[in-house]
Amino acid sequence: MPKSVIHPTLLLQRPHRPLRIGIMCHASAGGSVRIATGLAAALAAQGHAVHLIARSVPFGDWNCAGAVTVHTLPETADMALHPAELHTAWPRAEREAFLGLVLRVHTAVQLDVLHFHYAVPFAFTAADVRRRLGADAPLLVGTLHGTDVSRNSDATADGQTLAQAFSALDSLTTVSHSHADLAQTVFGLAAPPLVIPNFIDLTAFRPASWRSRTRRVGPPRIAHVSNFRPVKDPLAMARIFTAIHQACGAELWLIGDGPLLGAVQAIFAQAGVAHAVRYWGLQTAVGPLLAQTQLLLMTSQAESFCMAALEAMACGVPVLAPQVGGLPEVVTHGQTGFLYPPDDAADAVWGALGILDDRIRHQALARAARHAARRYAPQHIIPLYETLYHDLLRQRAPAPHAAGYRLLDHIAPQPAAI
Repeated sequence: MPKSVIHPTLLLQRPHRPLRIGIMCHASAGGSVRIATGLAAALAAQGHAVHLIARSVPFGDWNCAGAVTVHTLPETADMALHPAELHTAWPRAEREAFLGLVLRVHTAVQLDVLHFHYAVPFAFTAADVRRRLGADAPLLVGTLHGTDVSRNSDATADGQTLAQAFSALDSLTTVSHSHADLAQTVFGLAAPPLVIPNFIDLTAFRPASWRSRTRRVGPPRIAHVSNFRPVKDPLAMARIFTAIHQACGAELWLIGDGPLLGAVQAIFAQAGVAHAVRYWGLQTAVGPLLAQTQLLLMTSQAESFCMAALEAMACGVPVLAPQVGGLPEVVTHGQTGFLYPPDDAADAVWGALGILDDRIRHQALARAARHAARRYAPQHIIPLYETLYHDLLRQRAPAPHAAGYRLLDHIAPQPAAI
């Protein structure tokens, strides 16, 4: 059965008035935060009044123009978390304080839309807003990003309450068809969430100059971008790189930080390849680093989309990744990278060597990757959110829909590709 996305031709049917939009997100360096802050900045650039509401100021240089109004909780000593840590277990007092902050923002500016990115704990906040304000609540929209689905189910306490919280929403979206199907199964939804893919700034992620690429000498360079959490399986990455290095002398650039980084370093030391690894830590400008590499290596156990893969593709870097979750919707096997069966390290090594040892093939993959990434430019994706907001505001019923969210009446069947 064809999947559903907003038909792009409908974006030209009527002008959009500026909206007052609240966006709730975490403060870490993860993909959900990058999309939330990027969406906030892009919507503000389109003339909307955007209020970003978070526990603390989100990581990165995303609000350079200062067009987004940021609201945070008062800083306390126990809130000083590492940016690589996704903190979801908020104490009750903190959840109540955050709800109060959201209500104050709404009272002050009368939000048209309140949109959360990542369900825990923000779906509960949205449901509380609905309970407190009833018909006076702003339009409530949620976007599911990854482990907010895969770590929860209707058999867990959070899963049960999340499914209930979703019933307060006007719309629920997610970033890939794979994740939409998973969310429907995990939470027992009557229909899958609406799919609006992630987007990427092609000015921040672009290939290195022709002169830089032609001057490249020495062993091939592989990148891995990660929060080094178990779901990314960085230990498998370390073992796969070790085998690649032993075969072709490749180097590895590690971009990011997280709890398993020490274990990764231990694997490299024991294998005698530590000299071939460079650690960049958390970076606010990842694009220029990716553009200096020849391959992105991912080893995730689950991915809703994989922003790192899209970022590499935008830089003209082919992707080597497991065939899990939404990755096949981003990376086309044999055209923009190589997808290997999960847990098949030998196939991953074989795929890497097949790309790195064949210059003609590598160039073809790099060109195709860059071309494919253009489909995810902000000008193609941001209007989908604007259309969703305006159509739901126009069609909004007095009470929330019984299924928890409504698909738009003009959604047209489309293939999985954008």
